Amino acid sequence: MSVNVLLPIIEGFWVKNYKGLKQIAFGSSFHQAMVTDIGVDLSPYELTPFTTFIGTSGTGKSSILDIFSFISDCLEHGLDEALNRRGGFDAVHNRNSEGPISFGLIYRACSEPTPLTYAINIEKKAGTQYAYIETEAIVYRNNQHNGVNPILLFQNGEKSLRHLNPWYGAGVLELELVKRTDAKHLALATLANYENLPDVPQLKRHLDQFHHACYFPDNASGLIPRSHKQTKGTSLVSELKRFRGKHGSEFQEILDVIARQLPGVEKINCETNESGRQILSFFMAGQEEPFFADQVGEGLLRLFFHVLLFEDPVPIPLVGIEEPAAYMDEEQMKVFVNMARRFVNEKGGTQFLVTTNQFAMVDQMDPTEVWILYRDTQGDIKSTRALDELSFQGIDLNTIGPYWYSDYIYRKGNF
Repeated sequence: MSVNVLLPIIEGFWVKNYKGLKQIAFGSSFHQAMVTDIGVDLSPYELTPFTTFIGTSGTGKSSILDIFSFISDCLEHGLDEALNRRGGFDAVHNRNSEGPISFGLIYRACSEPTPLTYAINIEKKAGTQYAYIETEAIVYRNNQHNGVNPILLFQNGEKSLRHLNPWYGAGVLELELVKRTDAKHLALATLANYENLPDVPQLKRHLDQFHHACYFPDNASGLIPRSHKQTKGTSLVSELKRFRGKHGSEFQEILDVIARQLPGVEKINCETNESGRQILSFFMAGQEEPFFADQVGEGLLRLFFHVLLFEDPVPIPLVGIEEPAAYMDEEQMKVFVNMARRFVNEKGGTQFLVTTNQFAMVDQMDPTEVWILYRDTQGDIKSTRALDELSFQGIDLNTIGPYWYSDYIYRKGNF
């Protein structure tokens, strides 16, 4: 998949002590960790605009997406609310390790040729339930001087600003506002108000607007004429309401575009009945009467649910898609991947992080887009790049064929 160089993108990220993730890294952060920790120098490449994480159950796929939801909640609601939504600090801290919860990323916006690094540590005072932001840092890498230029460095909950150059344009009073933000709130939210800080407002929007799309069975029950109990997960009902509210008169046009790309579908309608319920119906090829949401296959509903994201005229900067391929057949998986690829190459504006355990879907992707999650002999969750695994096997990438993951990785049984 070609990369749109103008796309603001997270090139890499790392997580420590969050849920089952004791210490793990991806993208350019993975490359740095390999060079620093074990002296292995692999040819670096960044995360792609459409990156997939594949692994069996219990390998941290959901936690990878939830860490971004957690940071988004911290930015919008503060640390305490973000932790309370997940059962508190102890519930999200890795049980087999000590030290703070750490999260960091390398971010490149289209306005600057060099990336910045953003990192936070979250700690809890011993013997208490008091959690706080122990460290927060924003660092620009200065390639001309082969060094780093931190504009923000908070340690031990104390706020300090360093190396602020005049061209940043922030006045004394503005800086005092940042210093007075307490250890329960991320200073990134305040710094992002200053548009003349390179890439900081874009980074905040990238994280703050993170959208976690996670479809569960029975999510479509609110889209049929009768009442039905809803279950957990992202609701197709709420997604359609969000779409209708966001795009108004263009909503039906978007549905028409989607219908032309779904196998066997000629038209999609979404109407509101007298009681205010949305009624979703599919007109299938060769059938005169429409099918309601509970009358079509689960795979088609999941495909429709996720394709909505690809046809959004106002794209969300960062989207996590959890297990999209469950119940999809091979043709539907191919449509999902091809539509994602077309969106990235032709439209851009969104970075997708996708989790799956369906190797048949991964076969549709490029090895540079895939990261493999597995547990090592100690039971810790680790990551490796699919491209590196093929290289270690001495496989010629020009001859891997359409079922590369199934043939060379899945059937090998290494993960």
